Amino acid sequence: MSSSRDRDSRGKLAACVTAAGVMVSMVGASWTAVAPVSAGTLVSATANSAVRASVIRDAGVNSVSCAPGGACAAGGQYVDASSRAEAFVLTEMNGQWGTAIEVPGLAALGAKYSSVTSVSCAAGGRAAGGFYKDDTRGDHAFVANERNGRWSRLTKVLSARKAPPAHNVVSLSCSGPGNCTAGGGKPAFVVSEVNGRWGRAHQFGAKGNDGNAKVSCASVGNCTASWNQFVVSERNGRWGKPMALPGLSAHAHVDSGLGIESISCTSGGNCLVGGLYPSSHRNSAFVASERNGHWGNAMEITGYLALNQTGYGLLASVSCVSVGNCVAGGSYTADADFAGGVYEPFVASERNGHWGKAIEVPGIPPPGNPLCEPDSSACVAGQVLTVSCGWGGTCAAGGRYDTPAISGEAAFVTVYKNGRWTKVTQIPGLEALDTAKHSSVRSVACTPTGKCPAGGRYQATQIGPAFVADENNGAWGQAHTIRFRS
Repeated sequence: MSSSRDRDSRGKLAACVTAAGVMVSMVGASWTAVAPVSAGTLVSATANSAVRASVIRDAGVNSVSCAPGGACAAGGQYVDASSRAEAFVLTEMNGQWGTAIEVPGLAALGAKYSSVTSVSCAAGGRAAGGFYKDDTRGDHAFVANERNGRWSRLTKVLSARKAPPAHNVVSLSCSGPGNCTAGGGKPAFVVSEVNGRWGRAHQFGAKGNDGNAKVSCASVGNCTASWNQFVVSERNGRWGKPMALPGLSAHAHVDSGLGIESISCTSGGNCLVGGLYPSSHRNSAFVASERNGHWGNAMEITGYLALNQTGYGLLASVSCVSVGNCVAGGSYTADADFAGGVYEPFVASERNGHWGKAIEVPGIPPPGNPLCEPDSSACVAGQVLTVSCGWGGTCAAGGRYDTPAISGEAAFVTVYKNGRWTKVTQIPGLEALDTAKHSSVRSVACTPTGKCPAGGRYQATQIGPAFVADENNGAWGQAHTIRFRS
């Protein structure tokens, strides 16, 4: 990003995080379309597609997920010629990404605005979740399932006739075909699918009035949800009562806009959460672990405050390879010659139960000296927006960064394996597509086989297409521009 954008987006966003609690997390991250722009066309209709014949103004992947065997899915949002945002889903079979379709059923409901914010894959099936707004601006949280290559008509799991509240599925976790759990808000809620049937949403009441529940499932009927400063467990299909995360209440409050932002469980009673809490007039990134059903205290990620001199920050997500072996990623802010500072990307890793220091993503230089100035092309900046680990060893992180050599915004990925992060990598082919120098990786998902697909968006002149790309055992394939069916 040029530093005029640094000033407008980074500085203002940092202030927004503190004032309003707007957090960037790939579990439920969304994006805003640019307009007006020129258009790319949709291709012809198929039997399993409800995307209206139109033109695409903008698109972006919000979430990517893969089953253990490598079959993947992605979801997000595109903007048509009428400036209407539409939710889409996309599947990958046998290593080939197909063509995106609008979530079946949305067109018949007359949705005025919609988005897929989370997808989850298990062996034999996939699920997607998000929200849509009707003509009264009421919010409806929805889920949809895919089996044998076909996406089902969406199922509404929670509705509001007017705003607020703002119902939305922000997180999905599937443990098998037809067995998934979705979480969202507001207020915080969970809803489960058992043997292909979605049940009623369970809302958490007063403790969830301002929360978005993120979920992670170890097996069918055994999940954990988290939001703000609360965690709650499901055992054998029954949800318990929310409890405050130990050590967090002294720092974070329900109305502070800070708290738990991401969760990852490796087995029943063994989970990790991460987020932000205020510390010494600065935001500090924290993690907390559950071991055999008992939560430990929230603890600062070592070294984060030393990096975060300006005081703002984001904990994008956490993910675990196994119990005691996890990664976290996000951003901190460094001084700049404009209010709010400039974001810088960090990653941190836990090995055998011990967290190392938060570090700058390898290959991205430290913040510039002298300070980044408005309308200068000499800024160093960036954010980690997503992390993911595959059971057994490989993790990856993705986001966006800027250096004087880029003078824009470039999507990046970095892989964590055998205790080391690789140097930042730009996805092959994306630089040629991204002619406006405005790309980012919004979601990445790793499998036990060492495959880590990534998805996001880039800018070509005034068009903002969506892309996906696959990594296999350390080698990234070419960026693939998502095609849409009408």
